[in-house]
Order: sequence, then structure tokens, then C-alpha cells
Amino acid sequence: MTLQCEVLGMATSVLDQIVEQRIASVGYLSLPFKNHYSFVSTHAGTSRFNVNSASWDRLWLAYRATNYSTKSAPVIVSGHKKAGAFVSLQKANDDSTNVDIGLPQYDAGGSLDTNKERYISNYFRFKEIETSSSVASYFQLQINSANIPAYRMTTPEAYAMSMNNIDGYDKNHKLTLDQYRKDFFVQCYRFCLPDSDLNRLASGLDTRSVSAMGSLTTENIGSCNLMMFAECTAELRLGSGRAIEIIA
Repeated sequence: MTLQCEVLGMATSVLDQIVEQRIASVGYLSLPFKNHYSFVSTHAGTSRFNVNSASWDRLWLAYRATNYSTKSAPVIVSGHKKAGAFVSLQKANDDSTNVDIGLPQYDAGGSLDTNKERYISNYFRFKEIETSSSVASYFQLQINSANIPAYRMTTPEAYAMSMNNIDGYDKNHKLTLDQYRKDFFVQCYRFCLPDSDLNRLASGLDTRSVSAMGSLTTENIGSCNLMMFAECTAELRLGSGRAIEIIA
């Protein structure tokens, strides 16, 4: 294993003096970094967890089928090319010139960049596992008896919330709701200020004094494997005399 690290060198000691002045005035030099805690649950209506951090920024929820670890062939992502489009419509031309080039599942033109092949493994396929296709699914997150949000969300609302909670989301490459349900069913709850990651701010929930007890309740979601990731901002403090302190 190798590591490539970008280092900027200065011919003068200006940078060292700035660091020394910062430590002298504040007492330490703050270096925030991301820290993640993971929880695994066989979700059957309710899953519980707890987080203890100085800045709890986001909660990521990934739903998978219970047989996610079973070896199987890759699955075609919804909307992308599959068999069924040939270069000749005449069945008599069944030779080397009549090539199956595939047909996008949504339309022949391939809207939303689906005019190509795309596969996903069963292990990384996140899907909404409904107990009934005729009933809407609902999701409710509760942290220390406080509902976030204050109402039960449906799947389209959870999709919109997750997209708005990601600072670096590319609006030009949106997923369809069908793709979200069948292949990329991940939810994101944000507890920090918008764009705080770009400014390296610890603006999330402070749960050090009272550990945050979380509970996720769903309706019309069958038994599934639920991966929960708590995205937190930890802080490394460098003091005088090479003193090091970590605030998780």
C-alpha cells in the first residue's frame, strides 16, 4: 500500500509563526475530521440505536434484502439497456449483421443517461422491500422522543429529503423514483447546517452529555437488512509542546 500526500513547502517560517500565534491565542489548533459509526439491524418494523458524539451531522440508512450476501449474477439497474433491440427488424436477417444492441427500459432514446448498460451486485443493491404494493410505505425517525421530521414520510418525500440533505448532489444526474426504489434505496437525515462540510464546521447535534437514543419505525416495509451509518465530525486539537487531544 502506498500513500500520496500533497505537501506545500514555504521558504520562510511564516506558516510556522501563524500556527504558533494561533496556539498562543486560542490554546490549540483545531483540525476537524469525519468519523463514522455503523449499526446493523434485521429490520422488522422498528430498529433502535444510540450515538454519542460532539457533532452528529447525518444519519444514513441503507435497506437491503435479507439474502444480500447470497452469490448471484449482477442485476441490471432499472431503466438501463437490456436485450430486445436489433439492428434489423427482419427475422430472416438472423446473421452476424443482426446484432442485439439492447434497448433502454424507459424509452428508446435513453432518458436520464440510461442509453447504456449498467449493472449492480446483489450485495450493494439497496431496495424498498414492500409488504404490499397497493399500500404506501411510511418512515418515522425519533431521537430522544423528538420526531424528525414531525410527520410520517412517504417514499417520495424521503427521496426528496435525502437529495436536499447532500451538499454535493449533482442536479444534472438525477435518479428516477423507480431507480431509487429498486436499486438505490438510501435515506439521509441531516442534523448540521447546510454547507458546513465545505467550511469544516462542527454544527451537528452535540450528544455527549446525553446519548442520543434513536428509533426508526416503518410501515409496509418487510423484514430486511438495515445498515445505519452515523456521520459525525470529530476534532483533533494540537496544543503547545506537541500535546494532542481528540474530541469524538
